[in-house]
Amino acid sequence: MAPTLPATTVYLVAIDGSPCAERALEVASTLSGALGERGELHILHVLPIVPPLAVMGAPPLMANAGELLAVGRTFLDRACATAAARFQGRVAGHLAAGDPWREIVQTASTLGADLVIVGTAGRKGVARLALGSVAERVVRHAGCPVLVVRPKDYHAHLEPGVEPPCPDCVETQKKTERAQLWCERHAAHHPQGRLHYELPPSFAVGSMNFRP
Repeated sequence: MAPTLPATTVYLVAIDGSPCAERALEVASTLSGALGERGELHILHVLPIVPPLAVMGAPPLMANAGELLAVGRTFLDRACATAAARFQGRVAGHLAAGDPWREIVQTASTLGADLVIVGTAGRKGVARLALGSVAERVVRHAGCPVLVVRPKDYHAHLEPGVEPPCPDCVETQKKTERAQLWCERHAAHHPQGRLHYELPPSFAVGSMNFRP
């Protein structure tokens, strides 16, 4: 009897040349092999389109289509080569033209993707509407789980009432290679008191930051 092959997990990551998309590609490239599955990484780049200039109702036309296509292919080839150096599985590139969020959702549906990875700058206000709308619409409309990759910054994106990490706790985590999570002050009492358990159980000070 032939051995049973592990299931194939299909990942789709969308890229557009922005720093947040580059980070999304980096994260996507490290996903395969973590659970022993066979992986496929599909990289999608959506070309911009403009409305037709002459005939109303005609299909949309790409501005400088030949040049955009050549640049898009070069960009996509480089992204695939970068991902292939880290991803343990098949890597394929896809070019599309249209509304980015719609093309991402459609490509995910066509491929039967198990996970879509998109980047976002994670900004607020008007900038959030301009830069985060694609990720938000993909999350809303995709037929599979979506991983939204944003820059790691616990100071820039905090909502009111959410405290930034304690600098002393961060330093303690670095010095102990995360064997100890809390600084001396917070090991006895943490302002955001919550139960904390470790497996295997730890009897060290700081294993619980909520104590009756």
